[in-house]
Amino acid sequence: MGGEQLIRRWKLVDRVHRTVVPVALLGVLWWYLRSGADQWQAETGAVAGLYAAGLLWAGYLAGPGRWFGLRADGWSFGLGAPVRTVPGPRGGWQLRRFPLPVVRPLLLGTDPASGPGRLLLALPAYLGVAALGGWLLDLAGGDFGPSAAVVCLAGAVGPALTLVVLRTTPAATRLDPALQEVARTLQRDVAEARRLLDALPPGSATGGIGLGVLLAEGRYRELADRAAESTARADGALDLLQARALAYLDETGAADDADRAAFRTLYRAARRAPRSLRTGSDLPALYELAENHPGLAIDEARSAAAVGSTPLRRGAAYATLALAFHRAGRPEEARAALESARRTGPATARLDFLTGLLAEAEAEAGAEAGAAPGPASA
Repeated sequence: MGGEQLIRRWKLVDRVHRTVVPVALLGVLWWYLRSGADQWQAETGAVAGLYAAGLLWAGYLAGPGRWFGLRADGWSFGLGAPVRTVPGPRGGWQLRRFPLPVVRPLLLGTDPASGPGRLLLALPAYLGVAALGGWLLDLAGGDFGPSAAVVCLAGAVGPALTLVVLRTTPAATRLDPALQEVARTLQRDVAEARRLLDALPPGSATGGIGLGVLLAEGRYRELADRAAESTARADGALDLLQARALAYLDETGAADDADRAAFRTLYRAARRAPRSLRTGSDLPALYELAENHPGLAIDEARSAAAVGSTPLRRGAAYATLALAFHRAGRPEEARAALESARRTGPATARLDFLTGLLAEAEAEAGAEAGAAPGPASA
């Protein structure tokens, strides 16, 4: 219940932030245009204030915010779709398509070891940092300084509300370090991730990380059954995971009509998930394969693989691309895509299955070629 409450509050903060910042930008520009000020300076100041607000928030999280128990697990740089994601011991980093000076946390939470008193001080401390940044911008003078200062302060509304959410929502705690280690290890070694998961204390809440290990191990039926019993579907992540498990199950020939119907229902639900969850996923390509559209599946899988998300997800996209090429009757390209999957991500049960599938198809093609009558016998 706390997790769903947290997600609803995140969405509310995002809507408020997306409303306040454009209103502030338009308000500042309208004021300066009406007063006959230098339009170029006002516009430049507004843009500079917007970037300054983002950099102040990132700097606060990387520095003073840590004193109050705030933790940013990884950082993204730029705007647009991710082009490269590199996991690391502290969450890793992510590059986005447009190289603008925008730095954002990939995942934000609080350190469970920090008491509520320390977190209570995080908000006034951040507001002090934002006010100081606005004052320094205002010192630039002219029409640039005040414009930048106003927009910078408006841009602080979203982070301030984020701190309120983190302080007032019990579920807003940092992911357990042991689970973080499982998630990072899963990106390179499935067997080791299973060992770490099994070593956790009995009764540990593993959530989607535990299901992710099941997916990599090829335990699709078990994953689908466990996901169907869960009610924690507020952000769409579980829909994505369960839909992929059913699609992979269908590849093996173990799915029935009910599984295929459930896949289509989950696919429609997963399309409404946040973009951050859907980016780089092979689910659209899996849907096209289910609809017997291998050409469209190739396009979707290529797009997913090109996004450059985490190694496990990107490897899955290349594996789906290999399957799409196989069904399109393009064996050489299927083998190349499967090799890309091996280079990109960890060894998974699905890669073993697809390796056997392509080898069997190649053997059958060789047998048919050998059995075909030659010109003399014809």
